[in-house]
Amino acid sequence: MTPQAASPMTRPIHVDDIKMRGTRVTVQAEPAERAGIADLLGLPALESLEARYVLARNGERVKLEGEIAAAFHQTCTITLEAFPVTLTVPMSLDFAPQEPEVPRRRGDKDEAEIDIEVRLNEADPPEPIVDGTIDLGAVTLEFLALALDPYPRKPGAVFAEPAPETPPESPFAMLARLKRGE
Repeated sequence: MTPQAASPMTRPIHVDDIKMRGTRVTVQAEPAERAGIADLLGLPALESLEARYVLARNGERVKLEGEIAAAFHQTCTITLEAFPVTLTVPMSLDFAPQEPEVPRRRGDKDEAEIDIEVRLNEADPPEPIVDGTIDLGAVTLEFLALALDPYPRKPGAVFAEPAPETPPESPFAMLARLKRGE
């Protein structure tokens, strides 16, 4: 998770400010930020966004646990009306210092030739700590975006399939009727 300059909400925290036993941090979106977040995520409105985290440091690594709570409106994919939604998202992430890029030497394999081994049931790799800082605003926005229903449906909205149309009469059928004198 790299900090983005265009992000409507940033809350950088330096790893050095995080205590070994845990630091409690609350991230709350301001009204101007909420408007930008709603626009970014395609929401008609974002009434509130608050995240409560506990960050614990173990050497250079950081463990983040917490919860995001949000109240917003989404547009129903059936009725196209906005309706209220409340969301609570638990989260847990690990962070580690960003690995420096290793310069390539002549004779190294191309990236297209590198074999990658994927192991199921293995924990996700830690998120990078960039320049000794974690952007809790970017983390909050990412998890909020992932938790949104991509096809929101207003409670009680039911899709009714339109009645089948009767196909128009073919011109040849009309000529046949004329020939018969109908």
